[in-house]
Amino acid sequence: MGKIRYLTYGSFIVGIFAVIHILFPRAWSIWLRDFDTFLISPSGGFGVLLGVGIFLFFAFVLLYGINFLASFGKINYPPGSKNYTPAVSVIIPAFNEAKVIGNTLESLHKTNYPKQKLEVIVVASGSSDRTVAICEQYQDRLNLKILTDPLPKKGKPAALNLGLRHVSYDIICVYDADTEFEPNTLQYLIRNFSNPAIVATSGPVLVQNWSDNTLTRGIALEYTYLSGTGLFHEIRARLGRSLWVMGRNYAIRKKTLEEFGGWNEDALTEDLHLSAQLSAAKKKIGYAPEARIYEKAPNTYEVFKKQRRRWVGGYKQGLDTAMKLDKRTVILRNFGMMHYGNEADFSLGAVITALTFCLIGEFYLMLICFTIFGFVFGTIINAVRKYGNGKYRLLLYYFVFIFIDLTMFSTQFKSIKDLEW
Repeated sequence: MGKIRYLTYGSFIVGIFAVIHILFPRAWSIWLRDFDTFLISPSGGFGVLLGVGIFLFFAFVLLYGINFLASFGKINYPPGSKNYTPAVSVIIPAFNEAKVIGNTLESLHKTNYPKQKLEVIVVASGSSDRTVAICEQYQDRLNLKILTDPLPKKGKPAALNLGLRHVSYDIICVYDADTEFEPNTLQYLIRNFSNPAIVATSGPVLVQNWSDNTLTRGIALEYTYLSGTGLFHEIRARLGRSLWVMGRNYAIRKKTLEEFGGWNEDALTEDLHLSAQLSAAKKKIGYAPEARIYEKAPNTYEVFKKQRRRWVGGYKQGLDTAMKLDKRTVILRNFGMMHYGNEADFSLGAVITALTFCLIGEFYLMLICFTIFGFVFGTIINAVRKYGNGKYRLLLYYFVFIFIDLTMFSTQFKSIKDLEW
């Protein structure tokens, strides 16, 4: 189905531009006049420019256009999965999380998932605050295990592996300690497992404190598309591209984890390593767009910068190991993150270029550049509609979104030697 959508969407876009190319007034475009001359009398110089133009059309107009068209519609769950509620185990690493763990457990308690089929494991190893005491208050309302065994290593992967040794059920859900659930989050997340071929599935993350300030509004907008496992992942699923898990709000079969020996405790981004393992083993990952959770985003620039440095630095740190597992998938993931993850940045460049073409009277190329912006901005509008609860005023912070992307891009060139859990 993914290849059919690529062909259909791509043919539609090429067809539209073929008509525009034929009908566009030559008096308004130096490029088209030179193109017509080239067809009669080919020249090497224009031939090179034409080759570059075709490449840029493919990379930006065609691929971003396909992305835009694929942002409509919805993901279908496996047939007959609406009432599928197997027993599941939820692992929550919680090191000194007294400020947030109570709200997370309260939110989990209020979900509609059958409580007799829900096991919750909080890994509070090493905590010196009231994390354990707060968790104990929920043991009469949830099937809750509180683990405080010493960890062999610092960090989330070691905590997850401790939790893995105590799970009772085959499906394991992973959440952070500052999670707010919707009533049906777990039902939607689990539905894909009614298909035995699916071994993992993930859902979107929305920003709970989006209204705090300009930064959180920009982060909320960016989450609707990429970092919150938002529309970008839905588009990948619809087009048949490979999917990956993103650190929280995902579920995986216990058997699959045990085949891999659990989570990689040497990784700062255990989700990247796990995704590479799943891809190398040809395991199928699903996507559950209605399985929403909410988390708090950094509301100061310093905390934001530290968080994104860990994300990018952890990705860099785990890249070599992931490449050894599945080189092709990691390369394609890098391309996807670079090309599609920076759509907003490229859209700004397209607008600047379009205005430049307008000033010199090149209106055909101006139209193409504005089309690139239109495809990208249209995709982000759909992201807000689907994963921003329709808060279209977030679009006013489009330049903050671009700033966030550029910050992450520049961070990859900085040293990560001091990063650790």
